[in-house]
Amino acid sequence: MELKFYIESGIIESFVLGLASDEEVAELQHMRKLYPELDTEVEFVERRLERAAFDEPAMPPVEIRDRVLQKIRWEQGHAYSDPSSNYTFINIQPKDGDHITVHRWWKVFFIIFFIMSKVFLFLAIFYYLKYRLSQEQRSDNLHQMIRQEQTQSPLL
Repeated sequence: MELKFYIESGIIESFVLGLASDEEVAELQHMRKLYPELDTEVEFVERRLERAAFDEPAMPPVEIRDRVLQKIRWEQGHAYSDPSSNYTFINIQPKDGDHITVHRWWKVFFIIFFIMSKVFLFLAIFYYLKYRLSQEQRSDNLHQMIRQEQTQSPLL
């Protein structure tokens, strides 16, 4: 009686489908050792599920077939372009095989940036030299003032 209740509990179907927990699997394996009839029941459930899968197959949507074929064509080098698809492909191949082009506004930006960097470099050097010259003049004036004071004041 216990074996019939165990078979009807649905644990064998869960085991075959891979939905049984580890504890249920261990229990079923133990019960299979005790009752060899469970092995035939497991095989029967497997065959029954296999028959159900082949007798009543669920056909995949047509869009999946189109996507698979599109991917196959793309991998073979024959890109399939469907106007209704949401894919955007960017061709990064250089034109005429020579070089990759850059938008002309980027070229203008880089030219202006280069010229401005040279102007700022020139101004930085110019003002540095001017500052150094003014510091030298100050130090010369300070030395002259000290010499004048020393010549004007008598020594003790």
